[in-house]
Amino acid sequence: MRIRPFAYHRAETLAQALELLETQGPEVKVLAGGTDLVLGLKEKRLKPTGIVDIQPVKELEYIRQEGSQEGLRIHIGALTRHADLAASPLIREQAPVLAQAAGLIGSVQIRNLGTLGGNLANGSPAADSAPPLLALDARVVLAGPKAEEELPLRSFFLGPGETRLKPGLLLKEVVLDLPQGRGEGRYLKLMRKKAVDLALVGVAFQAELDPSGQGLARAAIALGGVAPTPIRAAEAEERLLGLGKEEALAALPGAARAAAAATRPISDLRASADYRRAMVEAFVRRGGREIINRLFR
Repeated sequence: MRIRPFAYHRAETLAQALELLETQGPEVKVLAGGTDLVLGLKEKRLKPTGIVDIQPVKELEYIRQEGSQEGLRIHIGALTRHADLAASPLIREQAPVLAQAAGLIGSVQIRNLGTLGGNLANGSPAADSAPPLLALDARVVLAGPKAEEELPLRSFFLGPGETRLKPGLLLKEVVLDLPQGRGEGRYLKLMRKKAVDLALVGVAFQAELDPSGQGLARAAIALGGVAPTPIRAAEAEERLLGLGKEEALAALPGAARAAAAATRPISDLRASADYRRAMVEAFVRRGGREIINRLFR
């Protein structure tokens, strides 16, 4: 397929990238991994006047842990590849739900090219990285020509393909606060069998124990592919808070039904809305049962 001509700009630093985004106008697009952008260009869904290539900006490619009086945090640069997230010892130990999701994105080739920032900035309701990050209460840092802004990821998504990334802004990094107590996470993805595919349904279940180890201090259930944006199932989460093992397992079916009721899925050629709701309920039960049993072992 022939791609419409555009101006190509290569940025070597974050400062250069922000300057190019500011001076080249609102119709330019950012090239990170390119796994979504190139497809959009070929299909002519995207017709930018220019492309700002930020792949050489190595200062946006990192996974590091930092400490402060407020606790430990993980900072993940926007150009971190999915393959690196899936393989990172730090992510696998401290945020395994994110490592699991990153390892299920596309094919090996896509994971070696695609970036965390691109996956989020694309604004897809089915982005695999979104549910685990929502369940981890992640924040995103948006960089502009004059200042940076940090905001919760749950307020970043506005609608299908729509985010708070205004022209001239760049998603710089993702920030995770590490839990104070013991936590466990699980990501479950429904896709067509034997296919490299977007998630028909994605469910992230993250829970943490209270200091006594006798109850759930936190339960987070995040869903992808079943609403205009990735969402948290707040009512389902509330049903599990403070409960011990047997109580939580008994309450899990009701929480799963509440999670399914929170969705607004569509019916399309890939799956019906009813099927998506049924799979949300099944995945919340499965993931919740696994995590509760592991936490209270």
